[in-house]
This record gives sequence, C-alpha cells and structure tokens, in this order.
Amino acid sequence: MATTSELKKGFNQISEKVQAAFDSSGIESGGQVTPSQLIEAMNQFFMIFEKLDNDRGSHDHIGKDDISQMGEHATGCLMDLSVWADRLKLPNEKAGIDQVALSTARWLIQHQGEIRILEPIVNALAIKANTTDNKEALVALFHVISDVIDHASPSIKADLEKSDPARPWRILNLNFAIVATRSQNTTFMAKAFDTLGRNLPEDCPSFFEEGLKQAEKPSFGPEIKAIMKEYFSKWTIRH
Repeated sequence: MATTSELKKGFNQISEKVQAAFDSSGIESGGQVTPSQLIEAMNQFFMIFEKLDNDRGSHDHIGKDDISQMGEHATGCLMDLSVWADRLKLPNEKAGIDQVALSTARWLIQHQGEIRILEPIVNALAIKANTTDNKEALVALFHVISDVIDHASPSIKADLEKSDPARPWRILNLNFAIVATRSQNTTFMAKAFDTLGRNLPEDCPSFFEEGLKQAEKPSFGPEIKAIMKEYFSKWTIRH
C-alpha cells in the first residue's frame, strides 16, 4: 500500500495537469468550486493523513466517525476534481484521480473508518479488474474489493436505490464475484458468491446462469464448473 507521501506525490502530478488545463481553457467556474480550491483542500487532507500515520498517539483521540468524515470529504473533493478532468477532456487524469480515491479508501480501511462514497472507488477497481489477467494480481484485487465491501457504510449496504442497475454498490459486488471467478480459486469464489447472495439476491439467477455458460470455456477447469453449477442450481431452482 502506498504511503501518504507517495499518494500525495502521485496526486500532485495529476493535479498539476488538471490545473494547467483549466488555466488555459478559459472556462468560467460559474460559482462552482475550482480545481485550485479542490487541490488545496486535498493537500490539507494529505497533511492530516500523514500526521495520523506518523503520530499514533494523536490517532487515539480521533474517533471512527471523525476518520470516516475526513475520508468522505476527501473523496468528495476527488469526485469534484474528476468532474473537472472529464470536462477538460483529460481521461487519463480522471482515471488517476479515481485511483487516488481508491488509495484514500484503503487509508480509511487501515484506520478503521467507513467508506461513505463509493463511485470513484468502484470506477478505479473496475479499471484494475478490466486490465488485470495475472492470477496473483487478481488475488490481491479480490482482497481489496473484499475490504471495500466490508467497510462500506451501513447506508450504502442498505442498497435503497435498487432501481438503478449502475449503482456503485451493485457494480462492486458483481465485480467481486467476477474477479473471484477469474482467479479460479474456489475458496474465493465461494466467499464472493455468498456475499453476492446476501447483498444482491435479485441478481443471482442471471449472474450464475451467465457464469455457468462462461465456465464451459476451456480455460476453466472442472472444479470451477462444479462450483458454478452448484450456485446456479441453488439460485435457479430454489428461488
């Protein structure tokens, strides 16, 4: 996991490009918070994060809710900066900002906070999943997604916006199951499939129907087909 100083260094490289593009664009903020304001806010957060990393004594006086609020505000700033990167047609920087949001989430997890904003984190995880084929990397990604699911706030886990198929909580849980399948580790698959069943039962029949079809590919061994068939039977026969 990157240190706060390393995270700040990576962010600075991205934010300089966003700031330069904004300065040369001639775009009026129209009262909207500007990239420079967001960058300054993030630098303040990095200072706090680094202090907490280096001074465990000060951490004892900060509760879980305070940690969670700091993470929420930092992630909100990153989301706003990501919107600017998109508006300025900087797709690489937008993706980079989402990766910073993921690193912020991992900092929150390390400090026992809860994740209250998922969207940029899920975007970053999806990019990693789509660009990762190595099994060791998939296993590492599996553990990161598992931690994000576990540390999501109760309001996110309540999943009240079920009418939106693109909601981050749904995408996160589906990608958890997909990454586990691609790792071809049956223990991970069982954990991810059970998690999917708890969090998105309405999606399970179609997921396992498609999963069983995919398991017929030569790249999947018999043990993968067997566990996929087991969960397919569970969700298409009993539900």
